[in-house]
Amino acid sequence: MTDAVIDRLVEGSRMGMSLGTAAEYAGISRRTLTYWLTRGREEAIVISTGQHPNAPEVPYVDLFDKVTSARAQAAARAIAQIQRAGAGGAVLEETTRRFRDSVTGQVVEETTVKRQVPDWKASAWYLTHQHGTDYAEGYSLETQLGAEDQGEERVEADLEGLAQRLAVSLHAVEYPPEIESGDEVVDADIVD
Repeated sequence: MTDAVIDRLVEGSRMGMSLGTAAEYAGISRRTLTYWLTRGREEAIVISTGQHPNAPEVPYVDLFDKVTSARAQAAARAIAQIQRAGAGGAVLEETTRRFRDSVTGQVVEETTVKRQVPDWKASAWYLTHQHGTDYAEGYSLETQLGAEDQGEERVEADLEGLAQRLAVSLHAVEYPPEIESGDEVVDADIVD
């Protein structure tokens, strides 16, 4: 665990690399990095209880703290980018043109700015990935409040409802909707 290896691990983590990729970037195996970080985390827990640190484990605690901090910085940057995309407004293109006004004869400068439109998908991605249990599809206040009380009954009801919706969807695919002809409705049949 040299300073150069530590620097590469922190640099890779700050860029947002996975642990395995950061380890490769630093020239070590993922298994070695995992071992080092585990030792550091375990010793950090011991220190947090008020016990004196075990001197040989301190470098692992330092590595754990540095890598954890670097990964948090990468996550914060990524979340900020996702939120910016969700809000929109980023400048995509800026064009300035000069022309002579035909009425006044003066040279006029006009700047046109194209901005990114807000993208709700970025915000939806953030919510489902960071707060998935609260924002997963089909999740509601009733589900949240009643989940503990209803247990298996709720799961069975959800599955039964899903089966019914699936049956309706499959029926619609197999039997196309009726075709209207004037005032009367006629069943649609496919004729060879």
